[in-house]
Amino acid sequence: MKAWVPSHITGFFAAQRQDDPQKSGSIGCGLALALGATTTIETSPKTEIVLNGQVSEAPVSSFVVDRLAKSPLRVKTELDMPLGSGFGASGAGALGCAYALNAHFDLGLTANQAAAVAHVAEVTNRTGLGDVIGQNTGGLVIRLKPGAPGIGQVDRIPVPPLKVDYVVRGPISTKDILSDQTAMKAINMAGKAALKDLLKRPTLRDFMLLSRRFTAQSGLASDWALDAIEAVEASGGMASMIMLGDAVFAIGGSSALKILGDVHSTIVSQRGANLD
Repeated sequence: MKAWVPSHITGFFAAQRQDDPQKSGSIGCGLALALGATTTIETSPKTEIVLNGQVSEAPVSSFVVDRLAKSPLRVKTELDMPLGSGFGASGAGALGCAYALNAHFDLGLTANQAAAVAHVAEVTNRTGLGDVIGQNTGGLVIRLKPGAPGIGQVDRIPVPPLKVDYVVRGPISTKDILSDQTAMKAINMAGKAALKDLLKRPTLRDFMLLSRRFTAQSGLASDWALDAIEAVEASGGMASMIMLGDAVFAIGGSSALKILGDVHSTIVSQRGANLD
């Protein structure tokens, strides 16, 4: 059994935690991208998780396997996206596990019910708050109400399968940021304001401009990221930081990114998680 899940990059967010991990999550807005995670299930005498060909502890995916698997198996996930740089790799792996295990064991879970297990895995491991619900939806996703799929509320801004360019310099620890109360206070204030303004005019352009504003107000961006964004803007494009990674994404103006690192390209994924 095989499942496919898009990557997901967040332009801005505000975290909202509660004691119940299904009700915890984030509000904000982000893009699902065609860089995906493909997960397959194989019978095995012992349970193991294989990421990009290497046996891994994969705590987020392991959480899902522990709760849904009815017998030992091998979970193999191939990740096309960069790791630890804000592309939702852990959420994609966990969500792919949930979809594939649901089908493999005929568990009878709806898409939201399966995805909720992956969301709880992310929240519990402090690796993410909003990627799973975005990956379950696809497109340019507005997260209106925090929580797992089925509890959280989302809407979409209609967009074509646009080309998105990106440059990755390195990872940022999501767990460290989400655990830093001082940093989160500034992030949440900026994120709530960005969502309020986006809902006044929910367009791709406004998403990009508000993501850019959030990048400056949140205090998360490195000098390198700010230089990259300014270079793209000077060449007529729109760019912002990927939350949470030392990485920048752009729509238009990609030639300006070449002086700052290796430029990669993908497109917006119109579809969310599904079985292949």
